[in-house]
Amino acid sequence: MAQPSPSSTPTAGPPASELDPLRDAAANAGRWVGAAVQSGLLAGEPEYADTVARHFNYVTAEWEMKMDPIARVQGQYDFAGADAIVAFAEAHGMKVKGHALLWHGATPAWVGDLAPAEARRVAEAYIRTVVSRYRGRVAAWDVVNEAVAEDGSGLRDTVFLRKLGPDYVAEAFRLARGADPQALLIYNDYGGEGSGVKSDRIYELVRDLRARRVPIDGVGLQMHIEAGGYPQPDEMAANVRRLVELGLVVNVSEMDVRIRNVPGTQSARLDAQRRTYRDVVAACIAQPRCHAVTFWGFTDRYSWVDGFFGPDDPLLFDEAYRAKPAFFGVQDALLGR
Repeated sequence: MAQPSPSSTPTAGPPASELDPLRDAAANAGRWVGAAVQSGLLAGEPEYADTVARHFNYVTAEWEMKMDPIARVQGQYDFAGADAIVAFAEAHGMKVKGHALLWHGATPAWVGDLAPAEARRVAEAYIRTVVSRYRGRVAAWDVVNEAVAEDGSGLRDTVFLRKLGPDYVAEAFRLARGADPQALLIYNDYGGEGSGVKSDRIYELVRDLRARRVPIDGVGLQMHIEAGGYPQPDEMAANVRRLVELGLVVNVSEMDVRIRNVPGTQSARLDAQRRTYRDVVAACIAQPRCHAVTFWGFTDRYSWVDGFFGPDDPLLFDEAYRAKPAFFGVQDALLGR
């Protein structure tokens, strides 16, 4: 379980429990609005669980549906955390996105010790087992996560590329489709939200998959960004359009907005954060095939950002579950204001 952030930035906003549900605004826009969640907090912190249930109609497991927690011990599967998240979602009328079937950053160490033929057998069995378990209960899967190299030069050098070869991305999508013909199958990555070399390489990857009739349905744009920074809304809109023209849906998949390096007062930083959230969500709403926006958490009390970048306040609610200006920026975008 994540620990509370060392930073503390209370706001004057109302408590989450007193706000109009964000999921209602999303339904008005015909969109899914989601958050990454943790099963331990859903079970152990009522205010956390109540806020998720009130404001979101879509959830992603922040950690517990990745390969490492599910298959940490070779030959064994542990679905406890994933099952708990899916059950919570079903009890509250929410859709689920599985995240992520293949990601080098959450692969058990023992996979790297396998011979290529055995690694292929294990990967194939893993995808079939996990996707089949949640068939009809998980609306979408991030099938492959962050496969493109940081510099956009090609596929990232990972255990999957080394063991399975360059066609592993296509193979993973085919296996996932065989296990669940109805779920949306998504390629997910960061650094490709606007224009640039990596964005172009992601586009080329998914264009090639589509040309080869690989069953890919969409692209997730992670959107871990700084307030007021990259990507610009017009760049994001152009990138979304070209992906949509391939016949894909698009979703903003892991959004958070850092503010610690924004100059000025805390009030100015929070206002810049509000504008950034509003502009990105509005850019999604403007494209009918941008079907969902997911935030990587929702309260500053629990965010991966603090451990990776340093203390920050990147999410919609402060540590006391009070709405920040960012919440209202998202609400305005969903309502077309």
